[in-house]
Amino acid sequence: MFGPPSTELPKPASPYTPDWRFQAQSHTPPAPTPVVRECCISSKDERRERAQLSPVERCLKRPPLPCNEGDDTISLEAGDGHNSQVLTVEVPALVAKIYDPLYFDDDDGYLDPFRCMDMYYTHEANAYPALHELQGLGIPTYFGSYTVNLPVDEDRSRGPLGSRIYEKNLWLTDLEPRNQQPRVVFVDLAHALFNRRRDDPLAVTLNRFLGEYISPLLRWKNPQAQGGPPLRTGWTGIGDPWLTAEFAHTVTNFTLEVRERWADI
Repeated sequence: MFGPPSTELPKPASPYTPDWRFQAQSHTPPAPTPVVRECCISSKDERRERAQLSPVERCLKRPPLPCNEGDDTISLEAGDGHNSQVLTVEVPALVAKIYDPLYFDDDDGYLDPFRCMDMYYTHEANAYPALHELQGLGIPTYFGSYTVNLPVDEDRSRGPLGSRIYEKNLWLTDLEPRNQQPRVVFVDLAHALFNRRRDDPLAVTLNRFLGEYISPLLRWKNPQAQGGPPLRTGWTGIGDPWLTAEFAHTVTNFTLEVRERWADI
């Protein structure tokens, strides 16, 4: 039904290799792109385009979203088949995360790499300023957004921290152990949903209790009550006994409306 894996398509070798250096230009990121059901799924026309055009030709046809460039530049020092590339910067202890659709794993053509990259980048770049109070504590410190122009060789130039973030009206839908460090620092905000919801018409009408603290006893035990997917298997180690004991003190904060939304509590 779909095509070959993205790593088997004819494309230039990944430039993100150790010791490779290049410059990036500061810019203001666009607003978060809308998130609706199947917004990143490839259409039939896009799958047909994938079969007819090379990855580089598709990238040249689908440039990044427009933005306003700044005056600052930064030097970066650096595989294929990943959502983003994470590189070290010339300043010690800093990293840069690059969203490049050319080397995105599109699940054999099922996903549209350009809409995925636009969504992941705009949501992550806007999530850090929204969570400025947590920078350097539960999430990395954010030093700005930059854009990179690269030539191509084809004859063409979850716990208390999760609840604190949810209280800021951002819903981390990609909350997994791989996105945390031992100090519990969330480093992947690409799937963050602003106002705790997608942008589907039905989701807009639901009461998301914006600004309210919602206990993990509710959000983790029954995530589908807020229109989300079931908990990922990586979190099954957080069993009910631990959850109940750790957040028992939050039960008194449950309002009647909140209890009705999570009716099994």
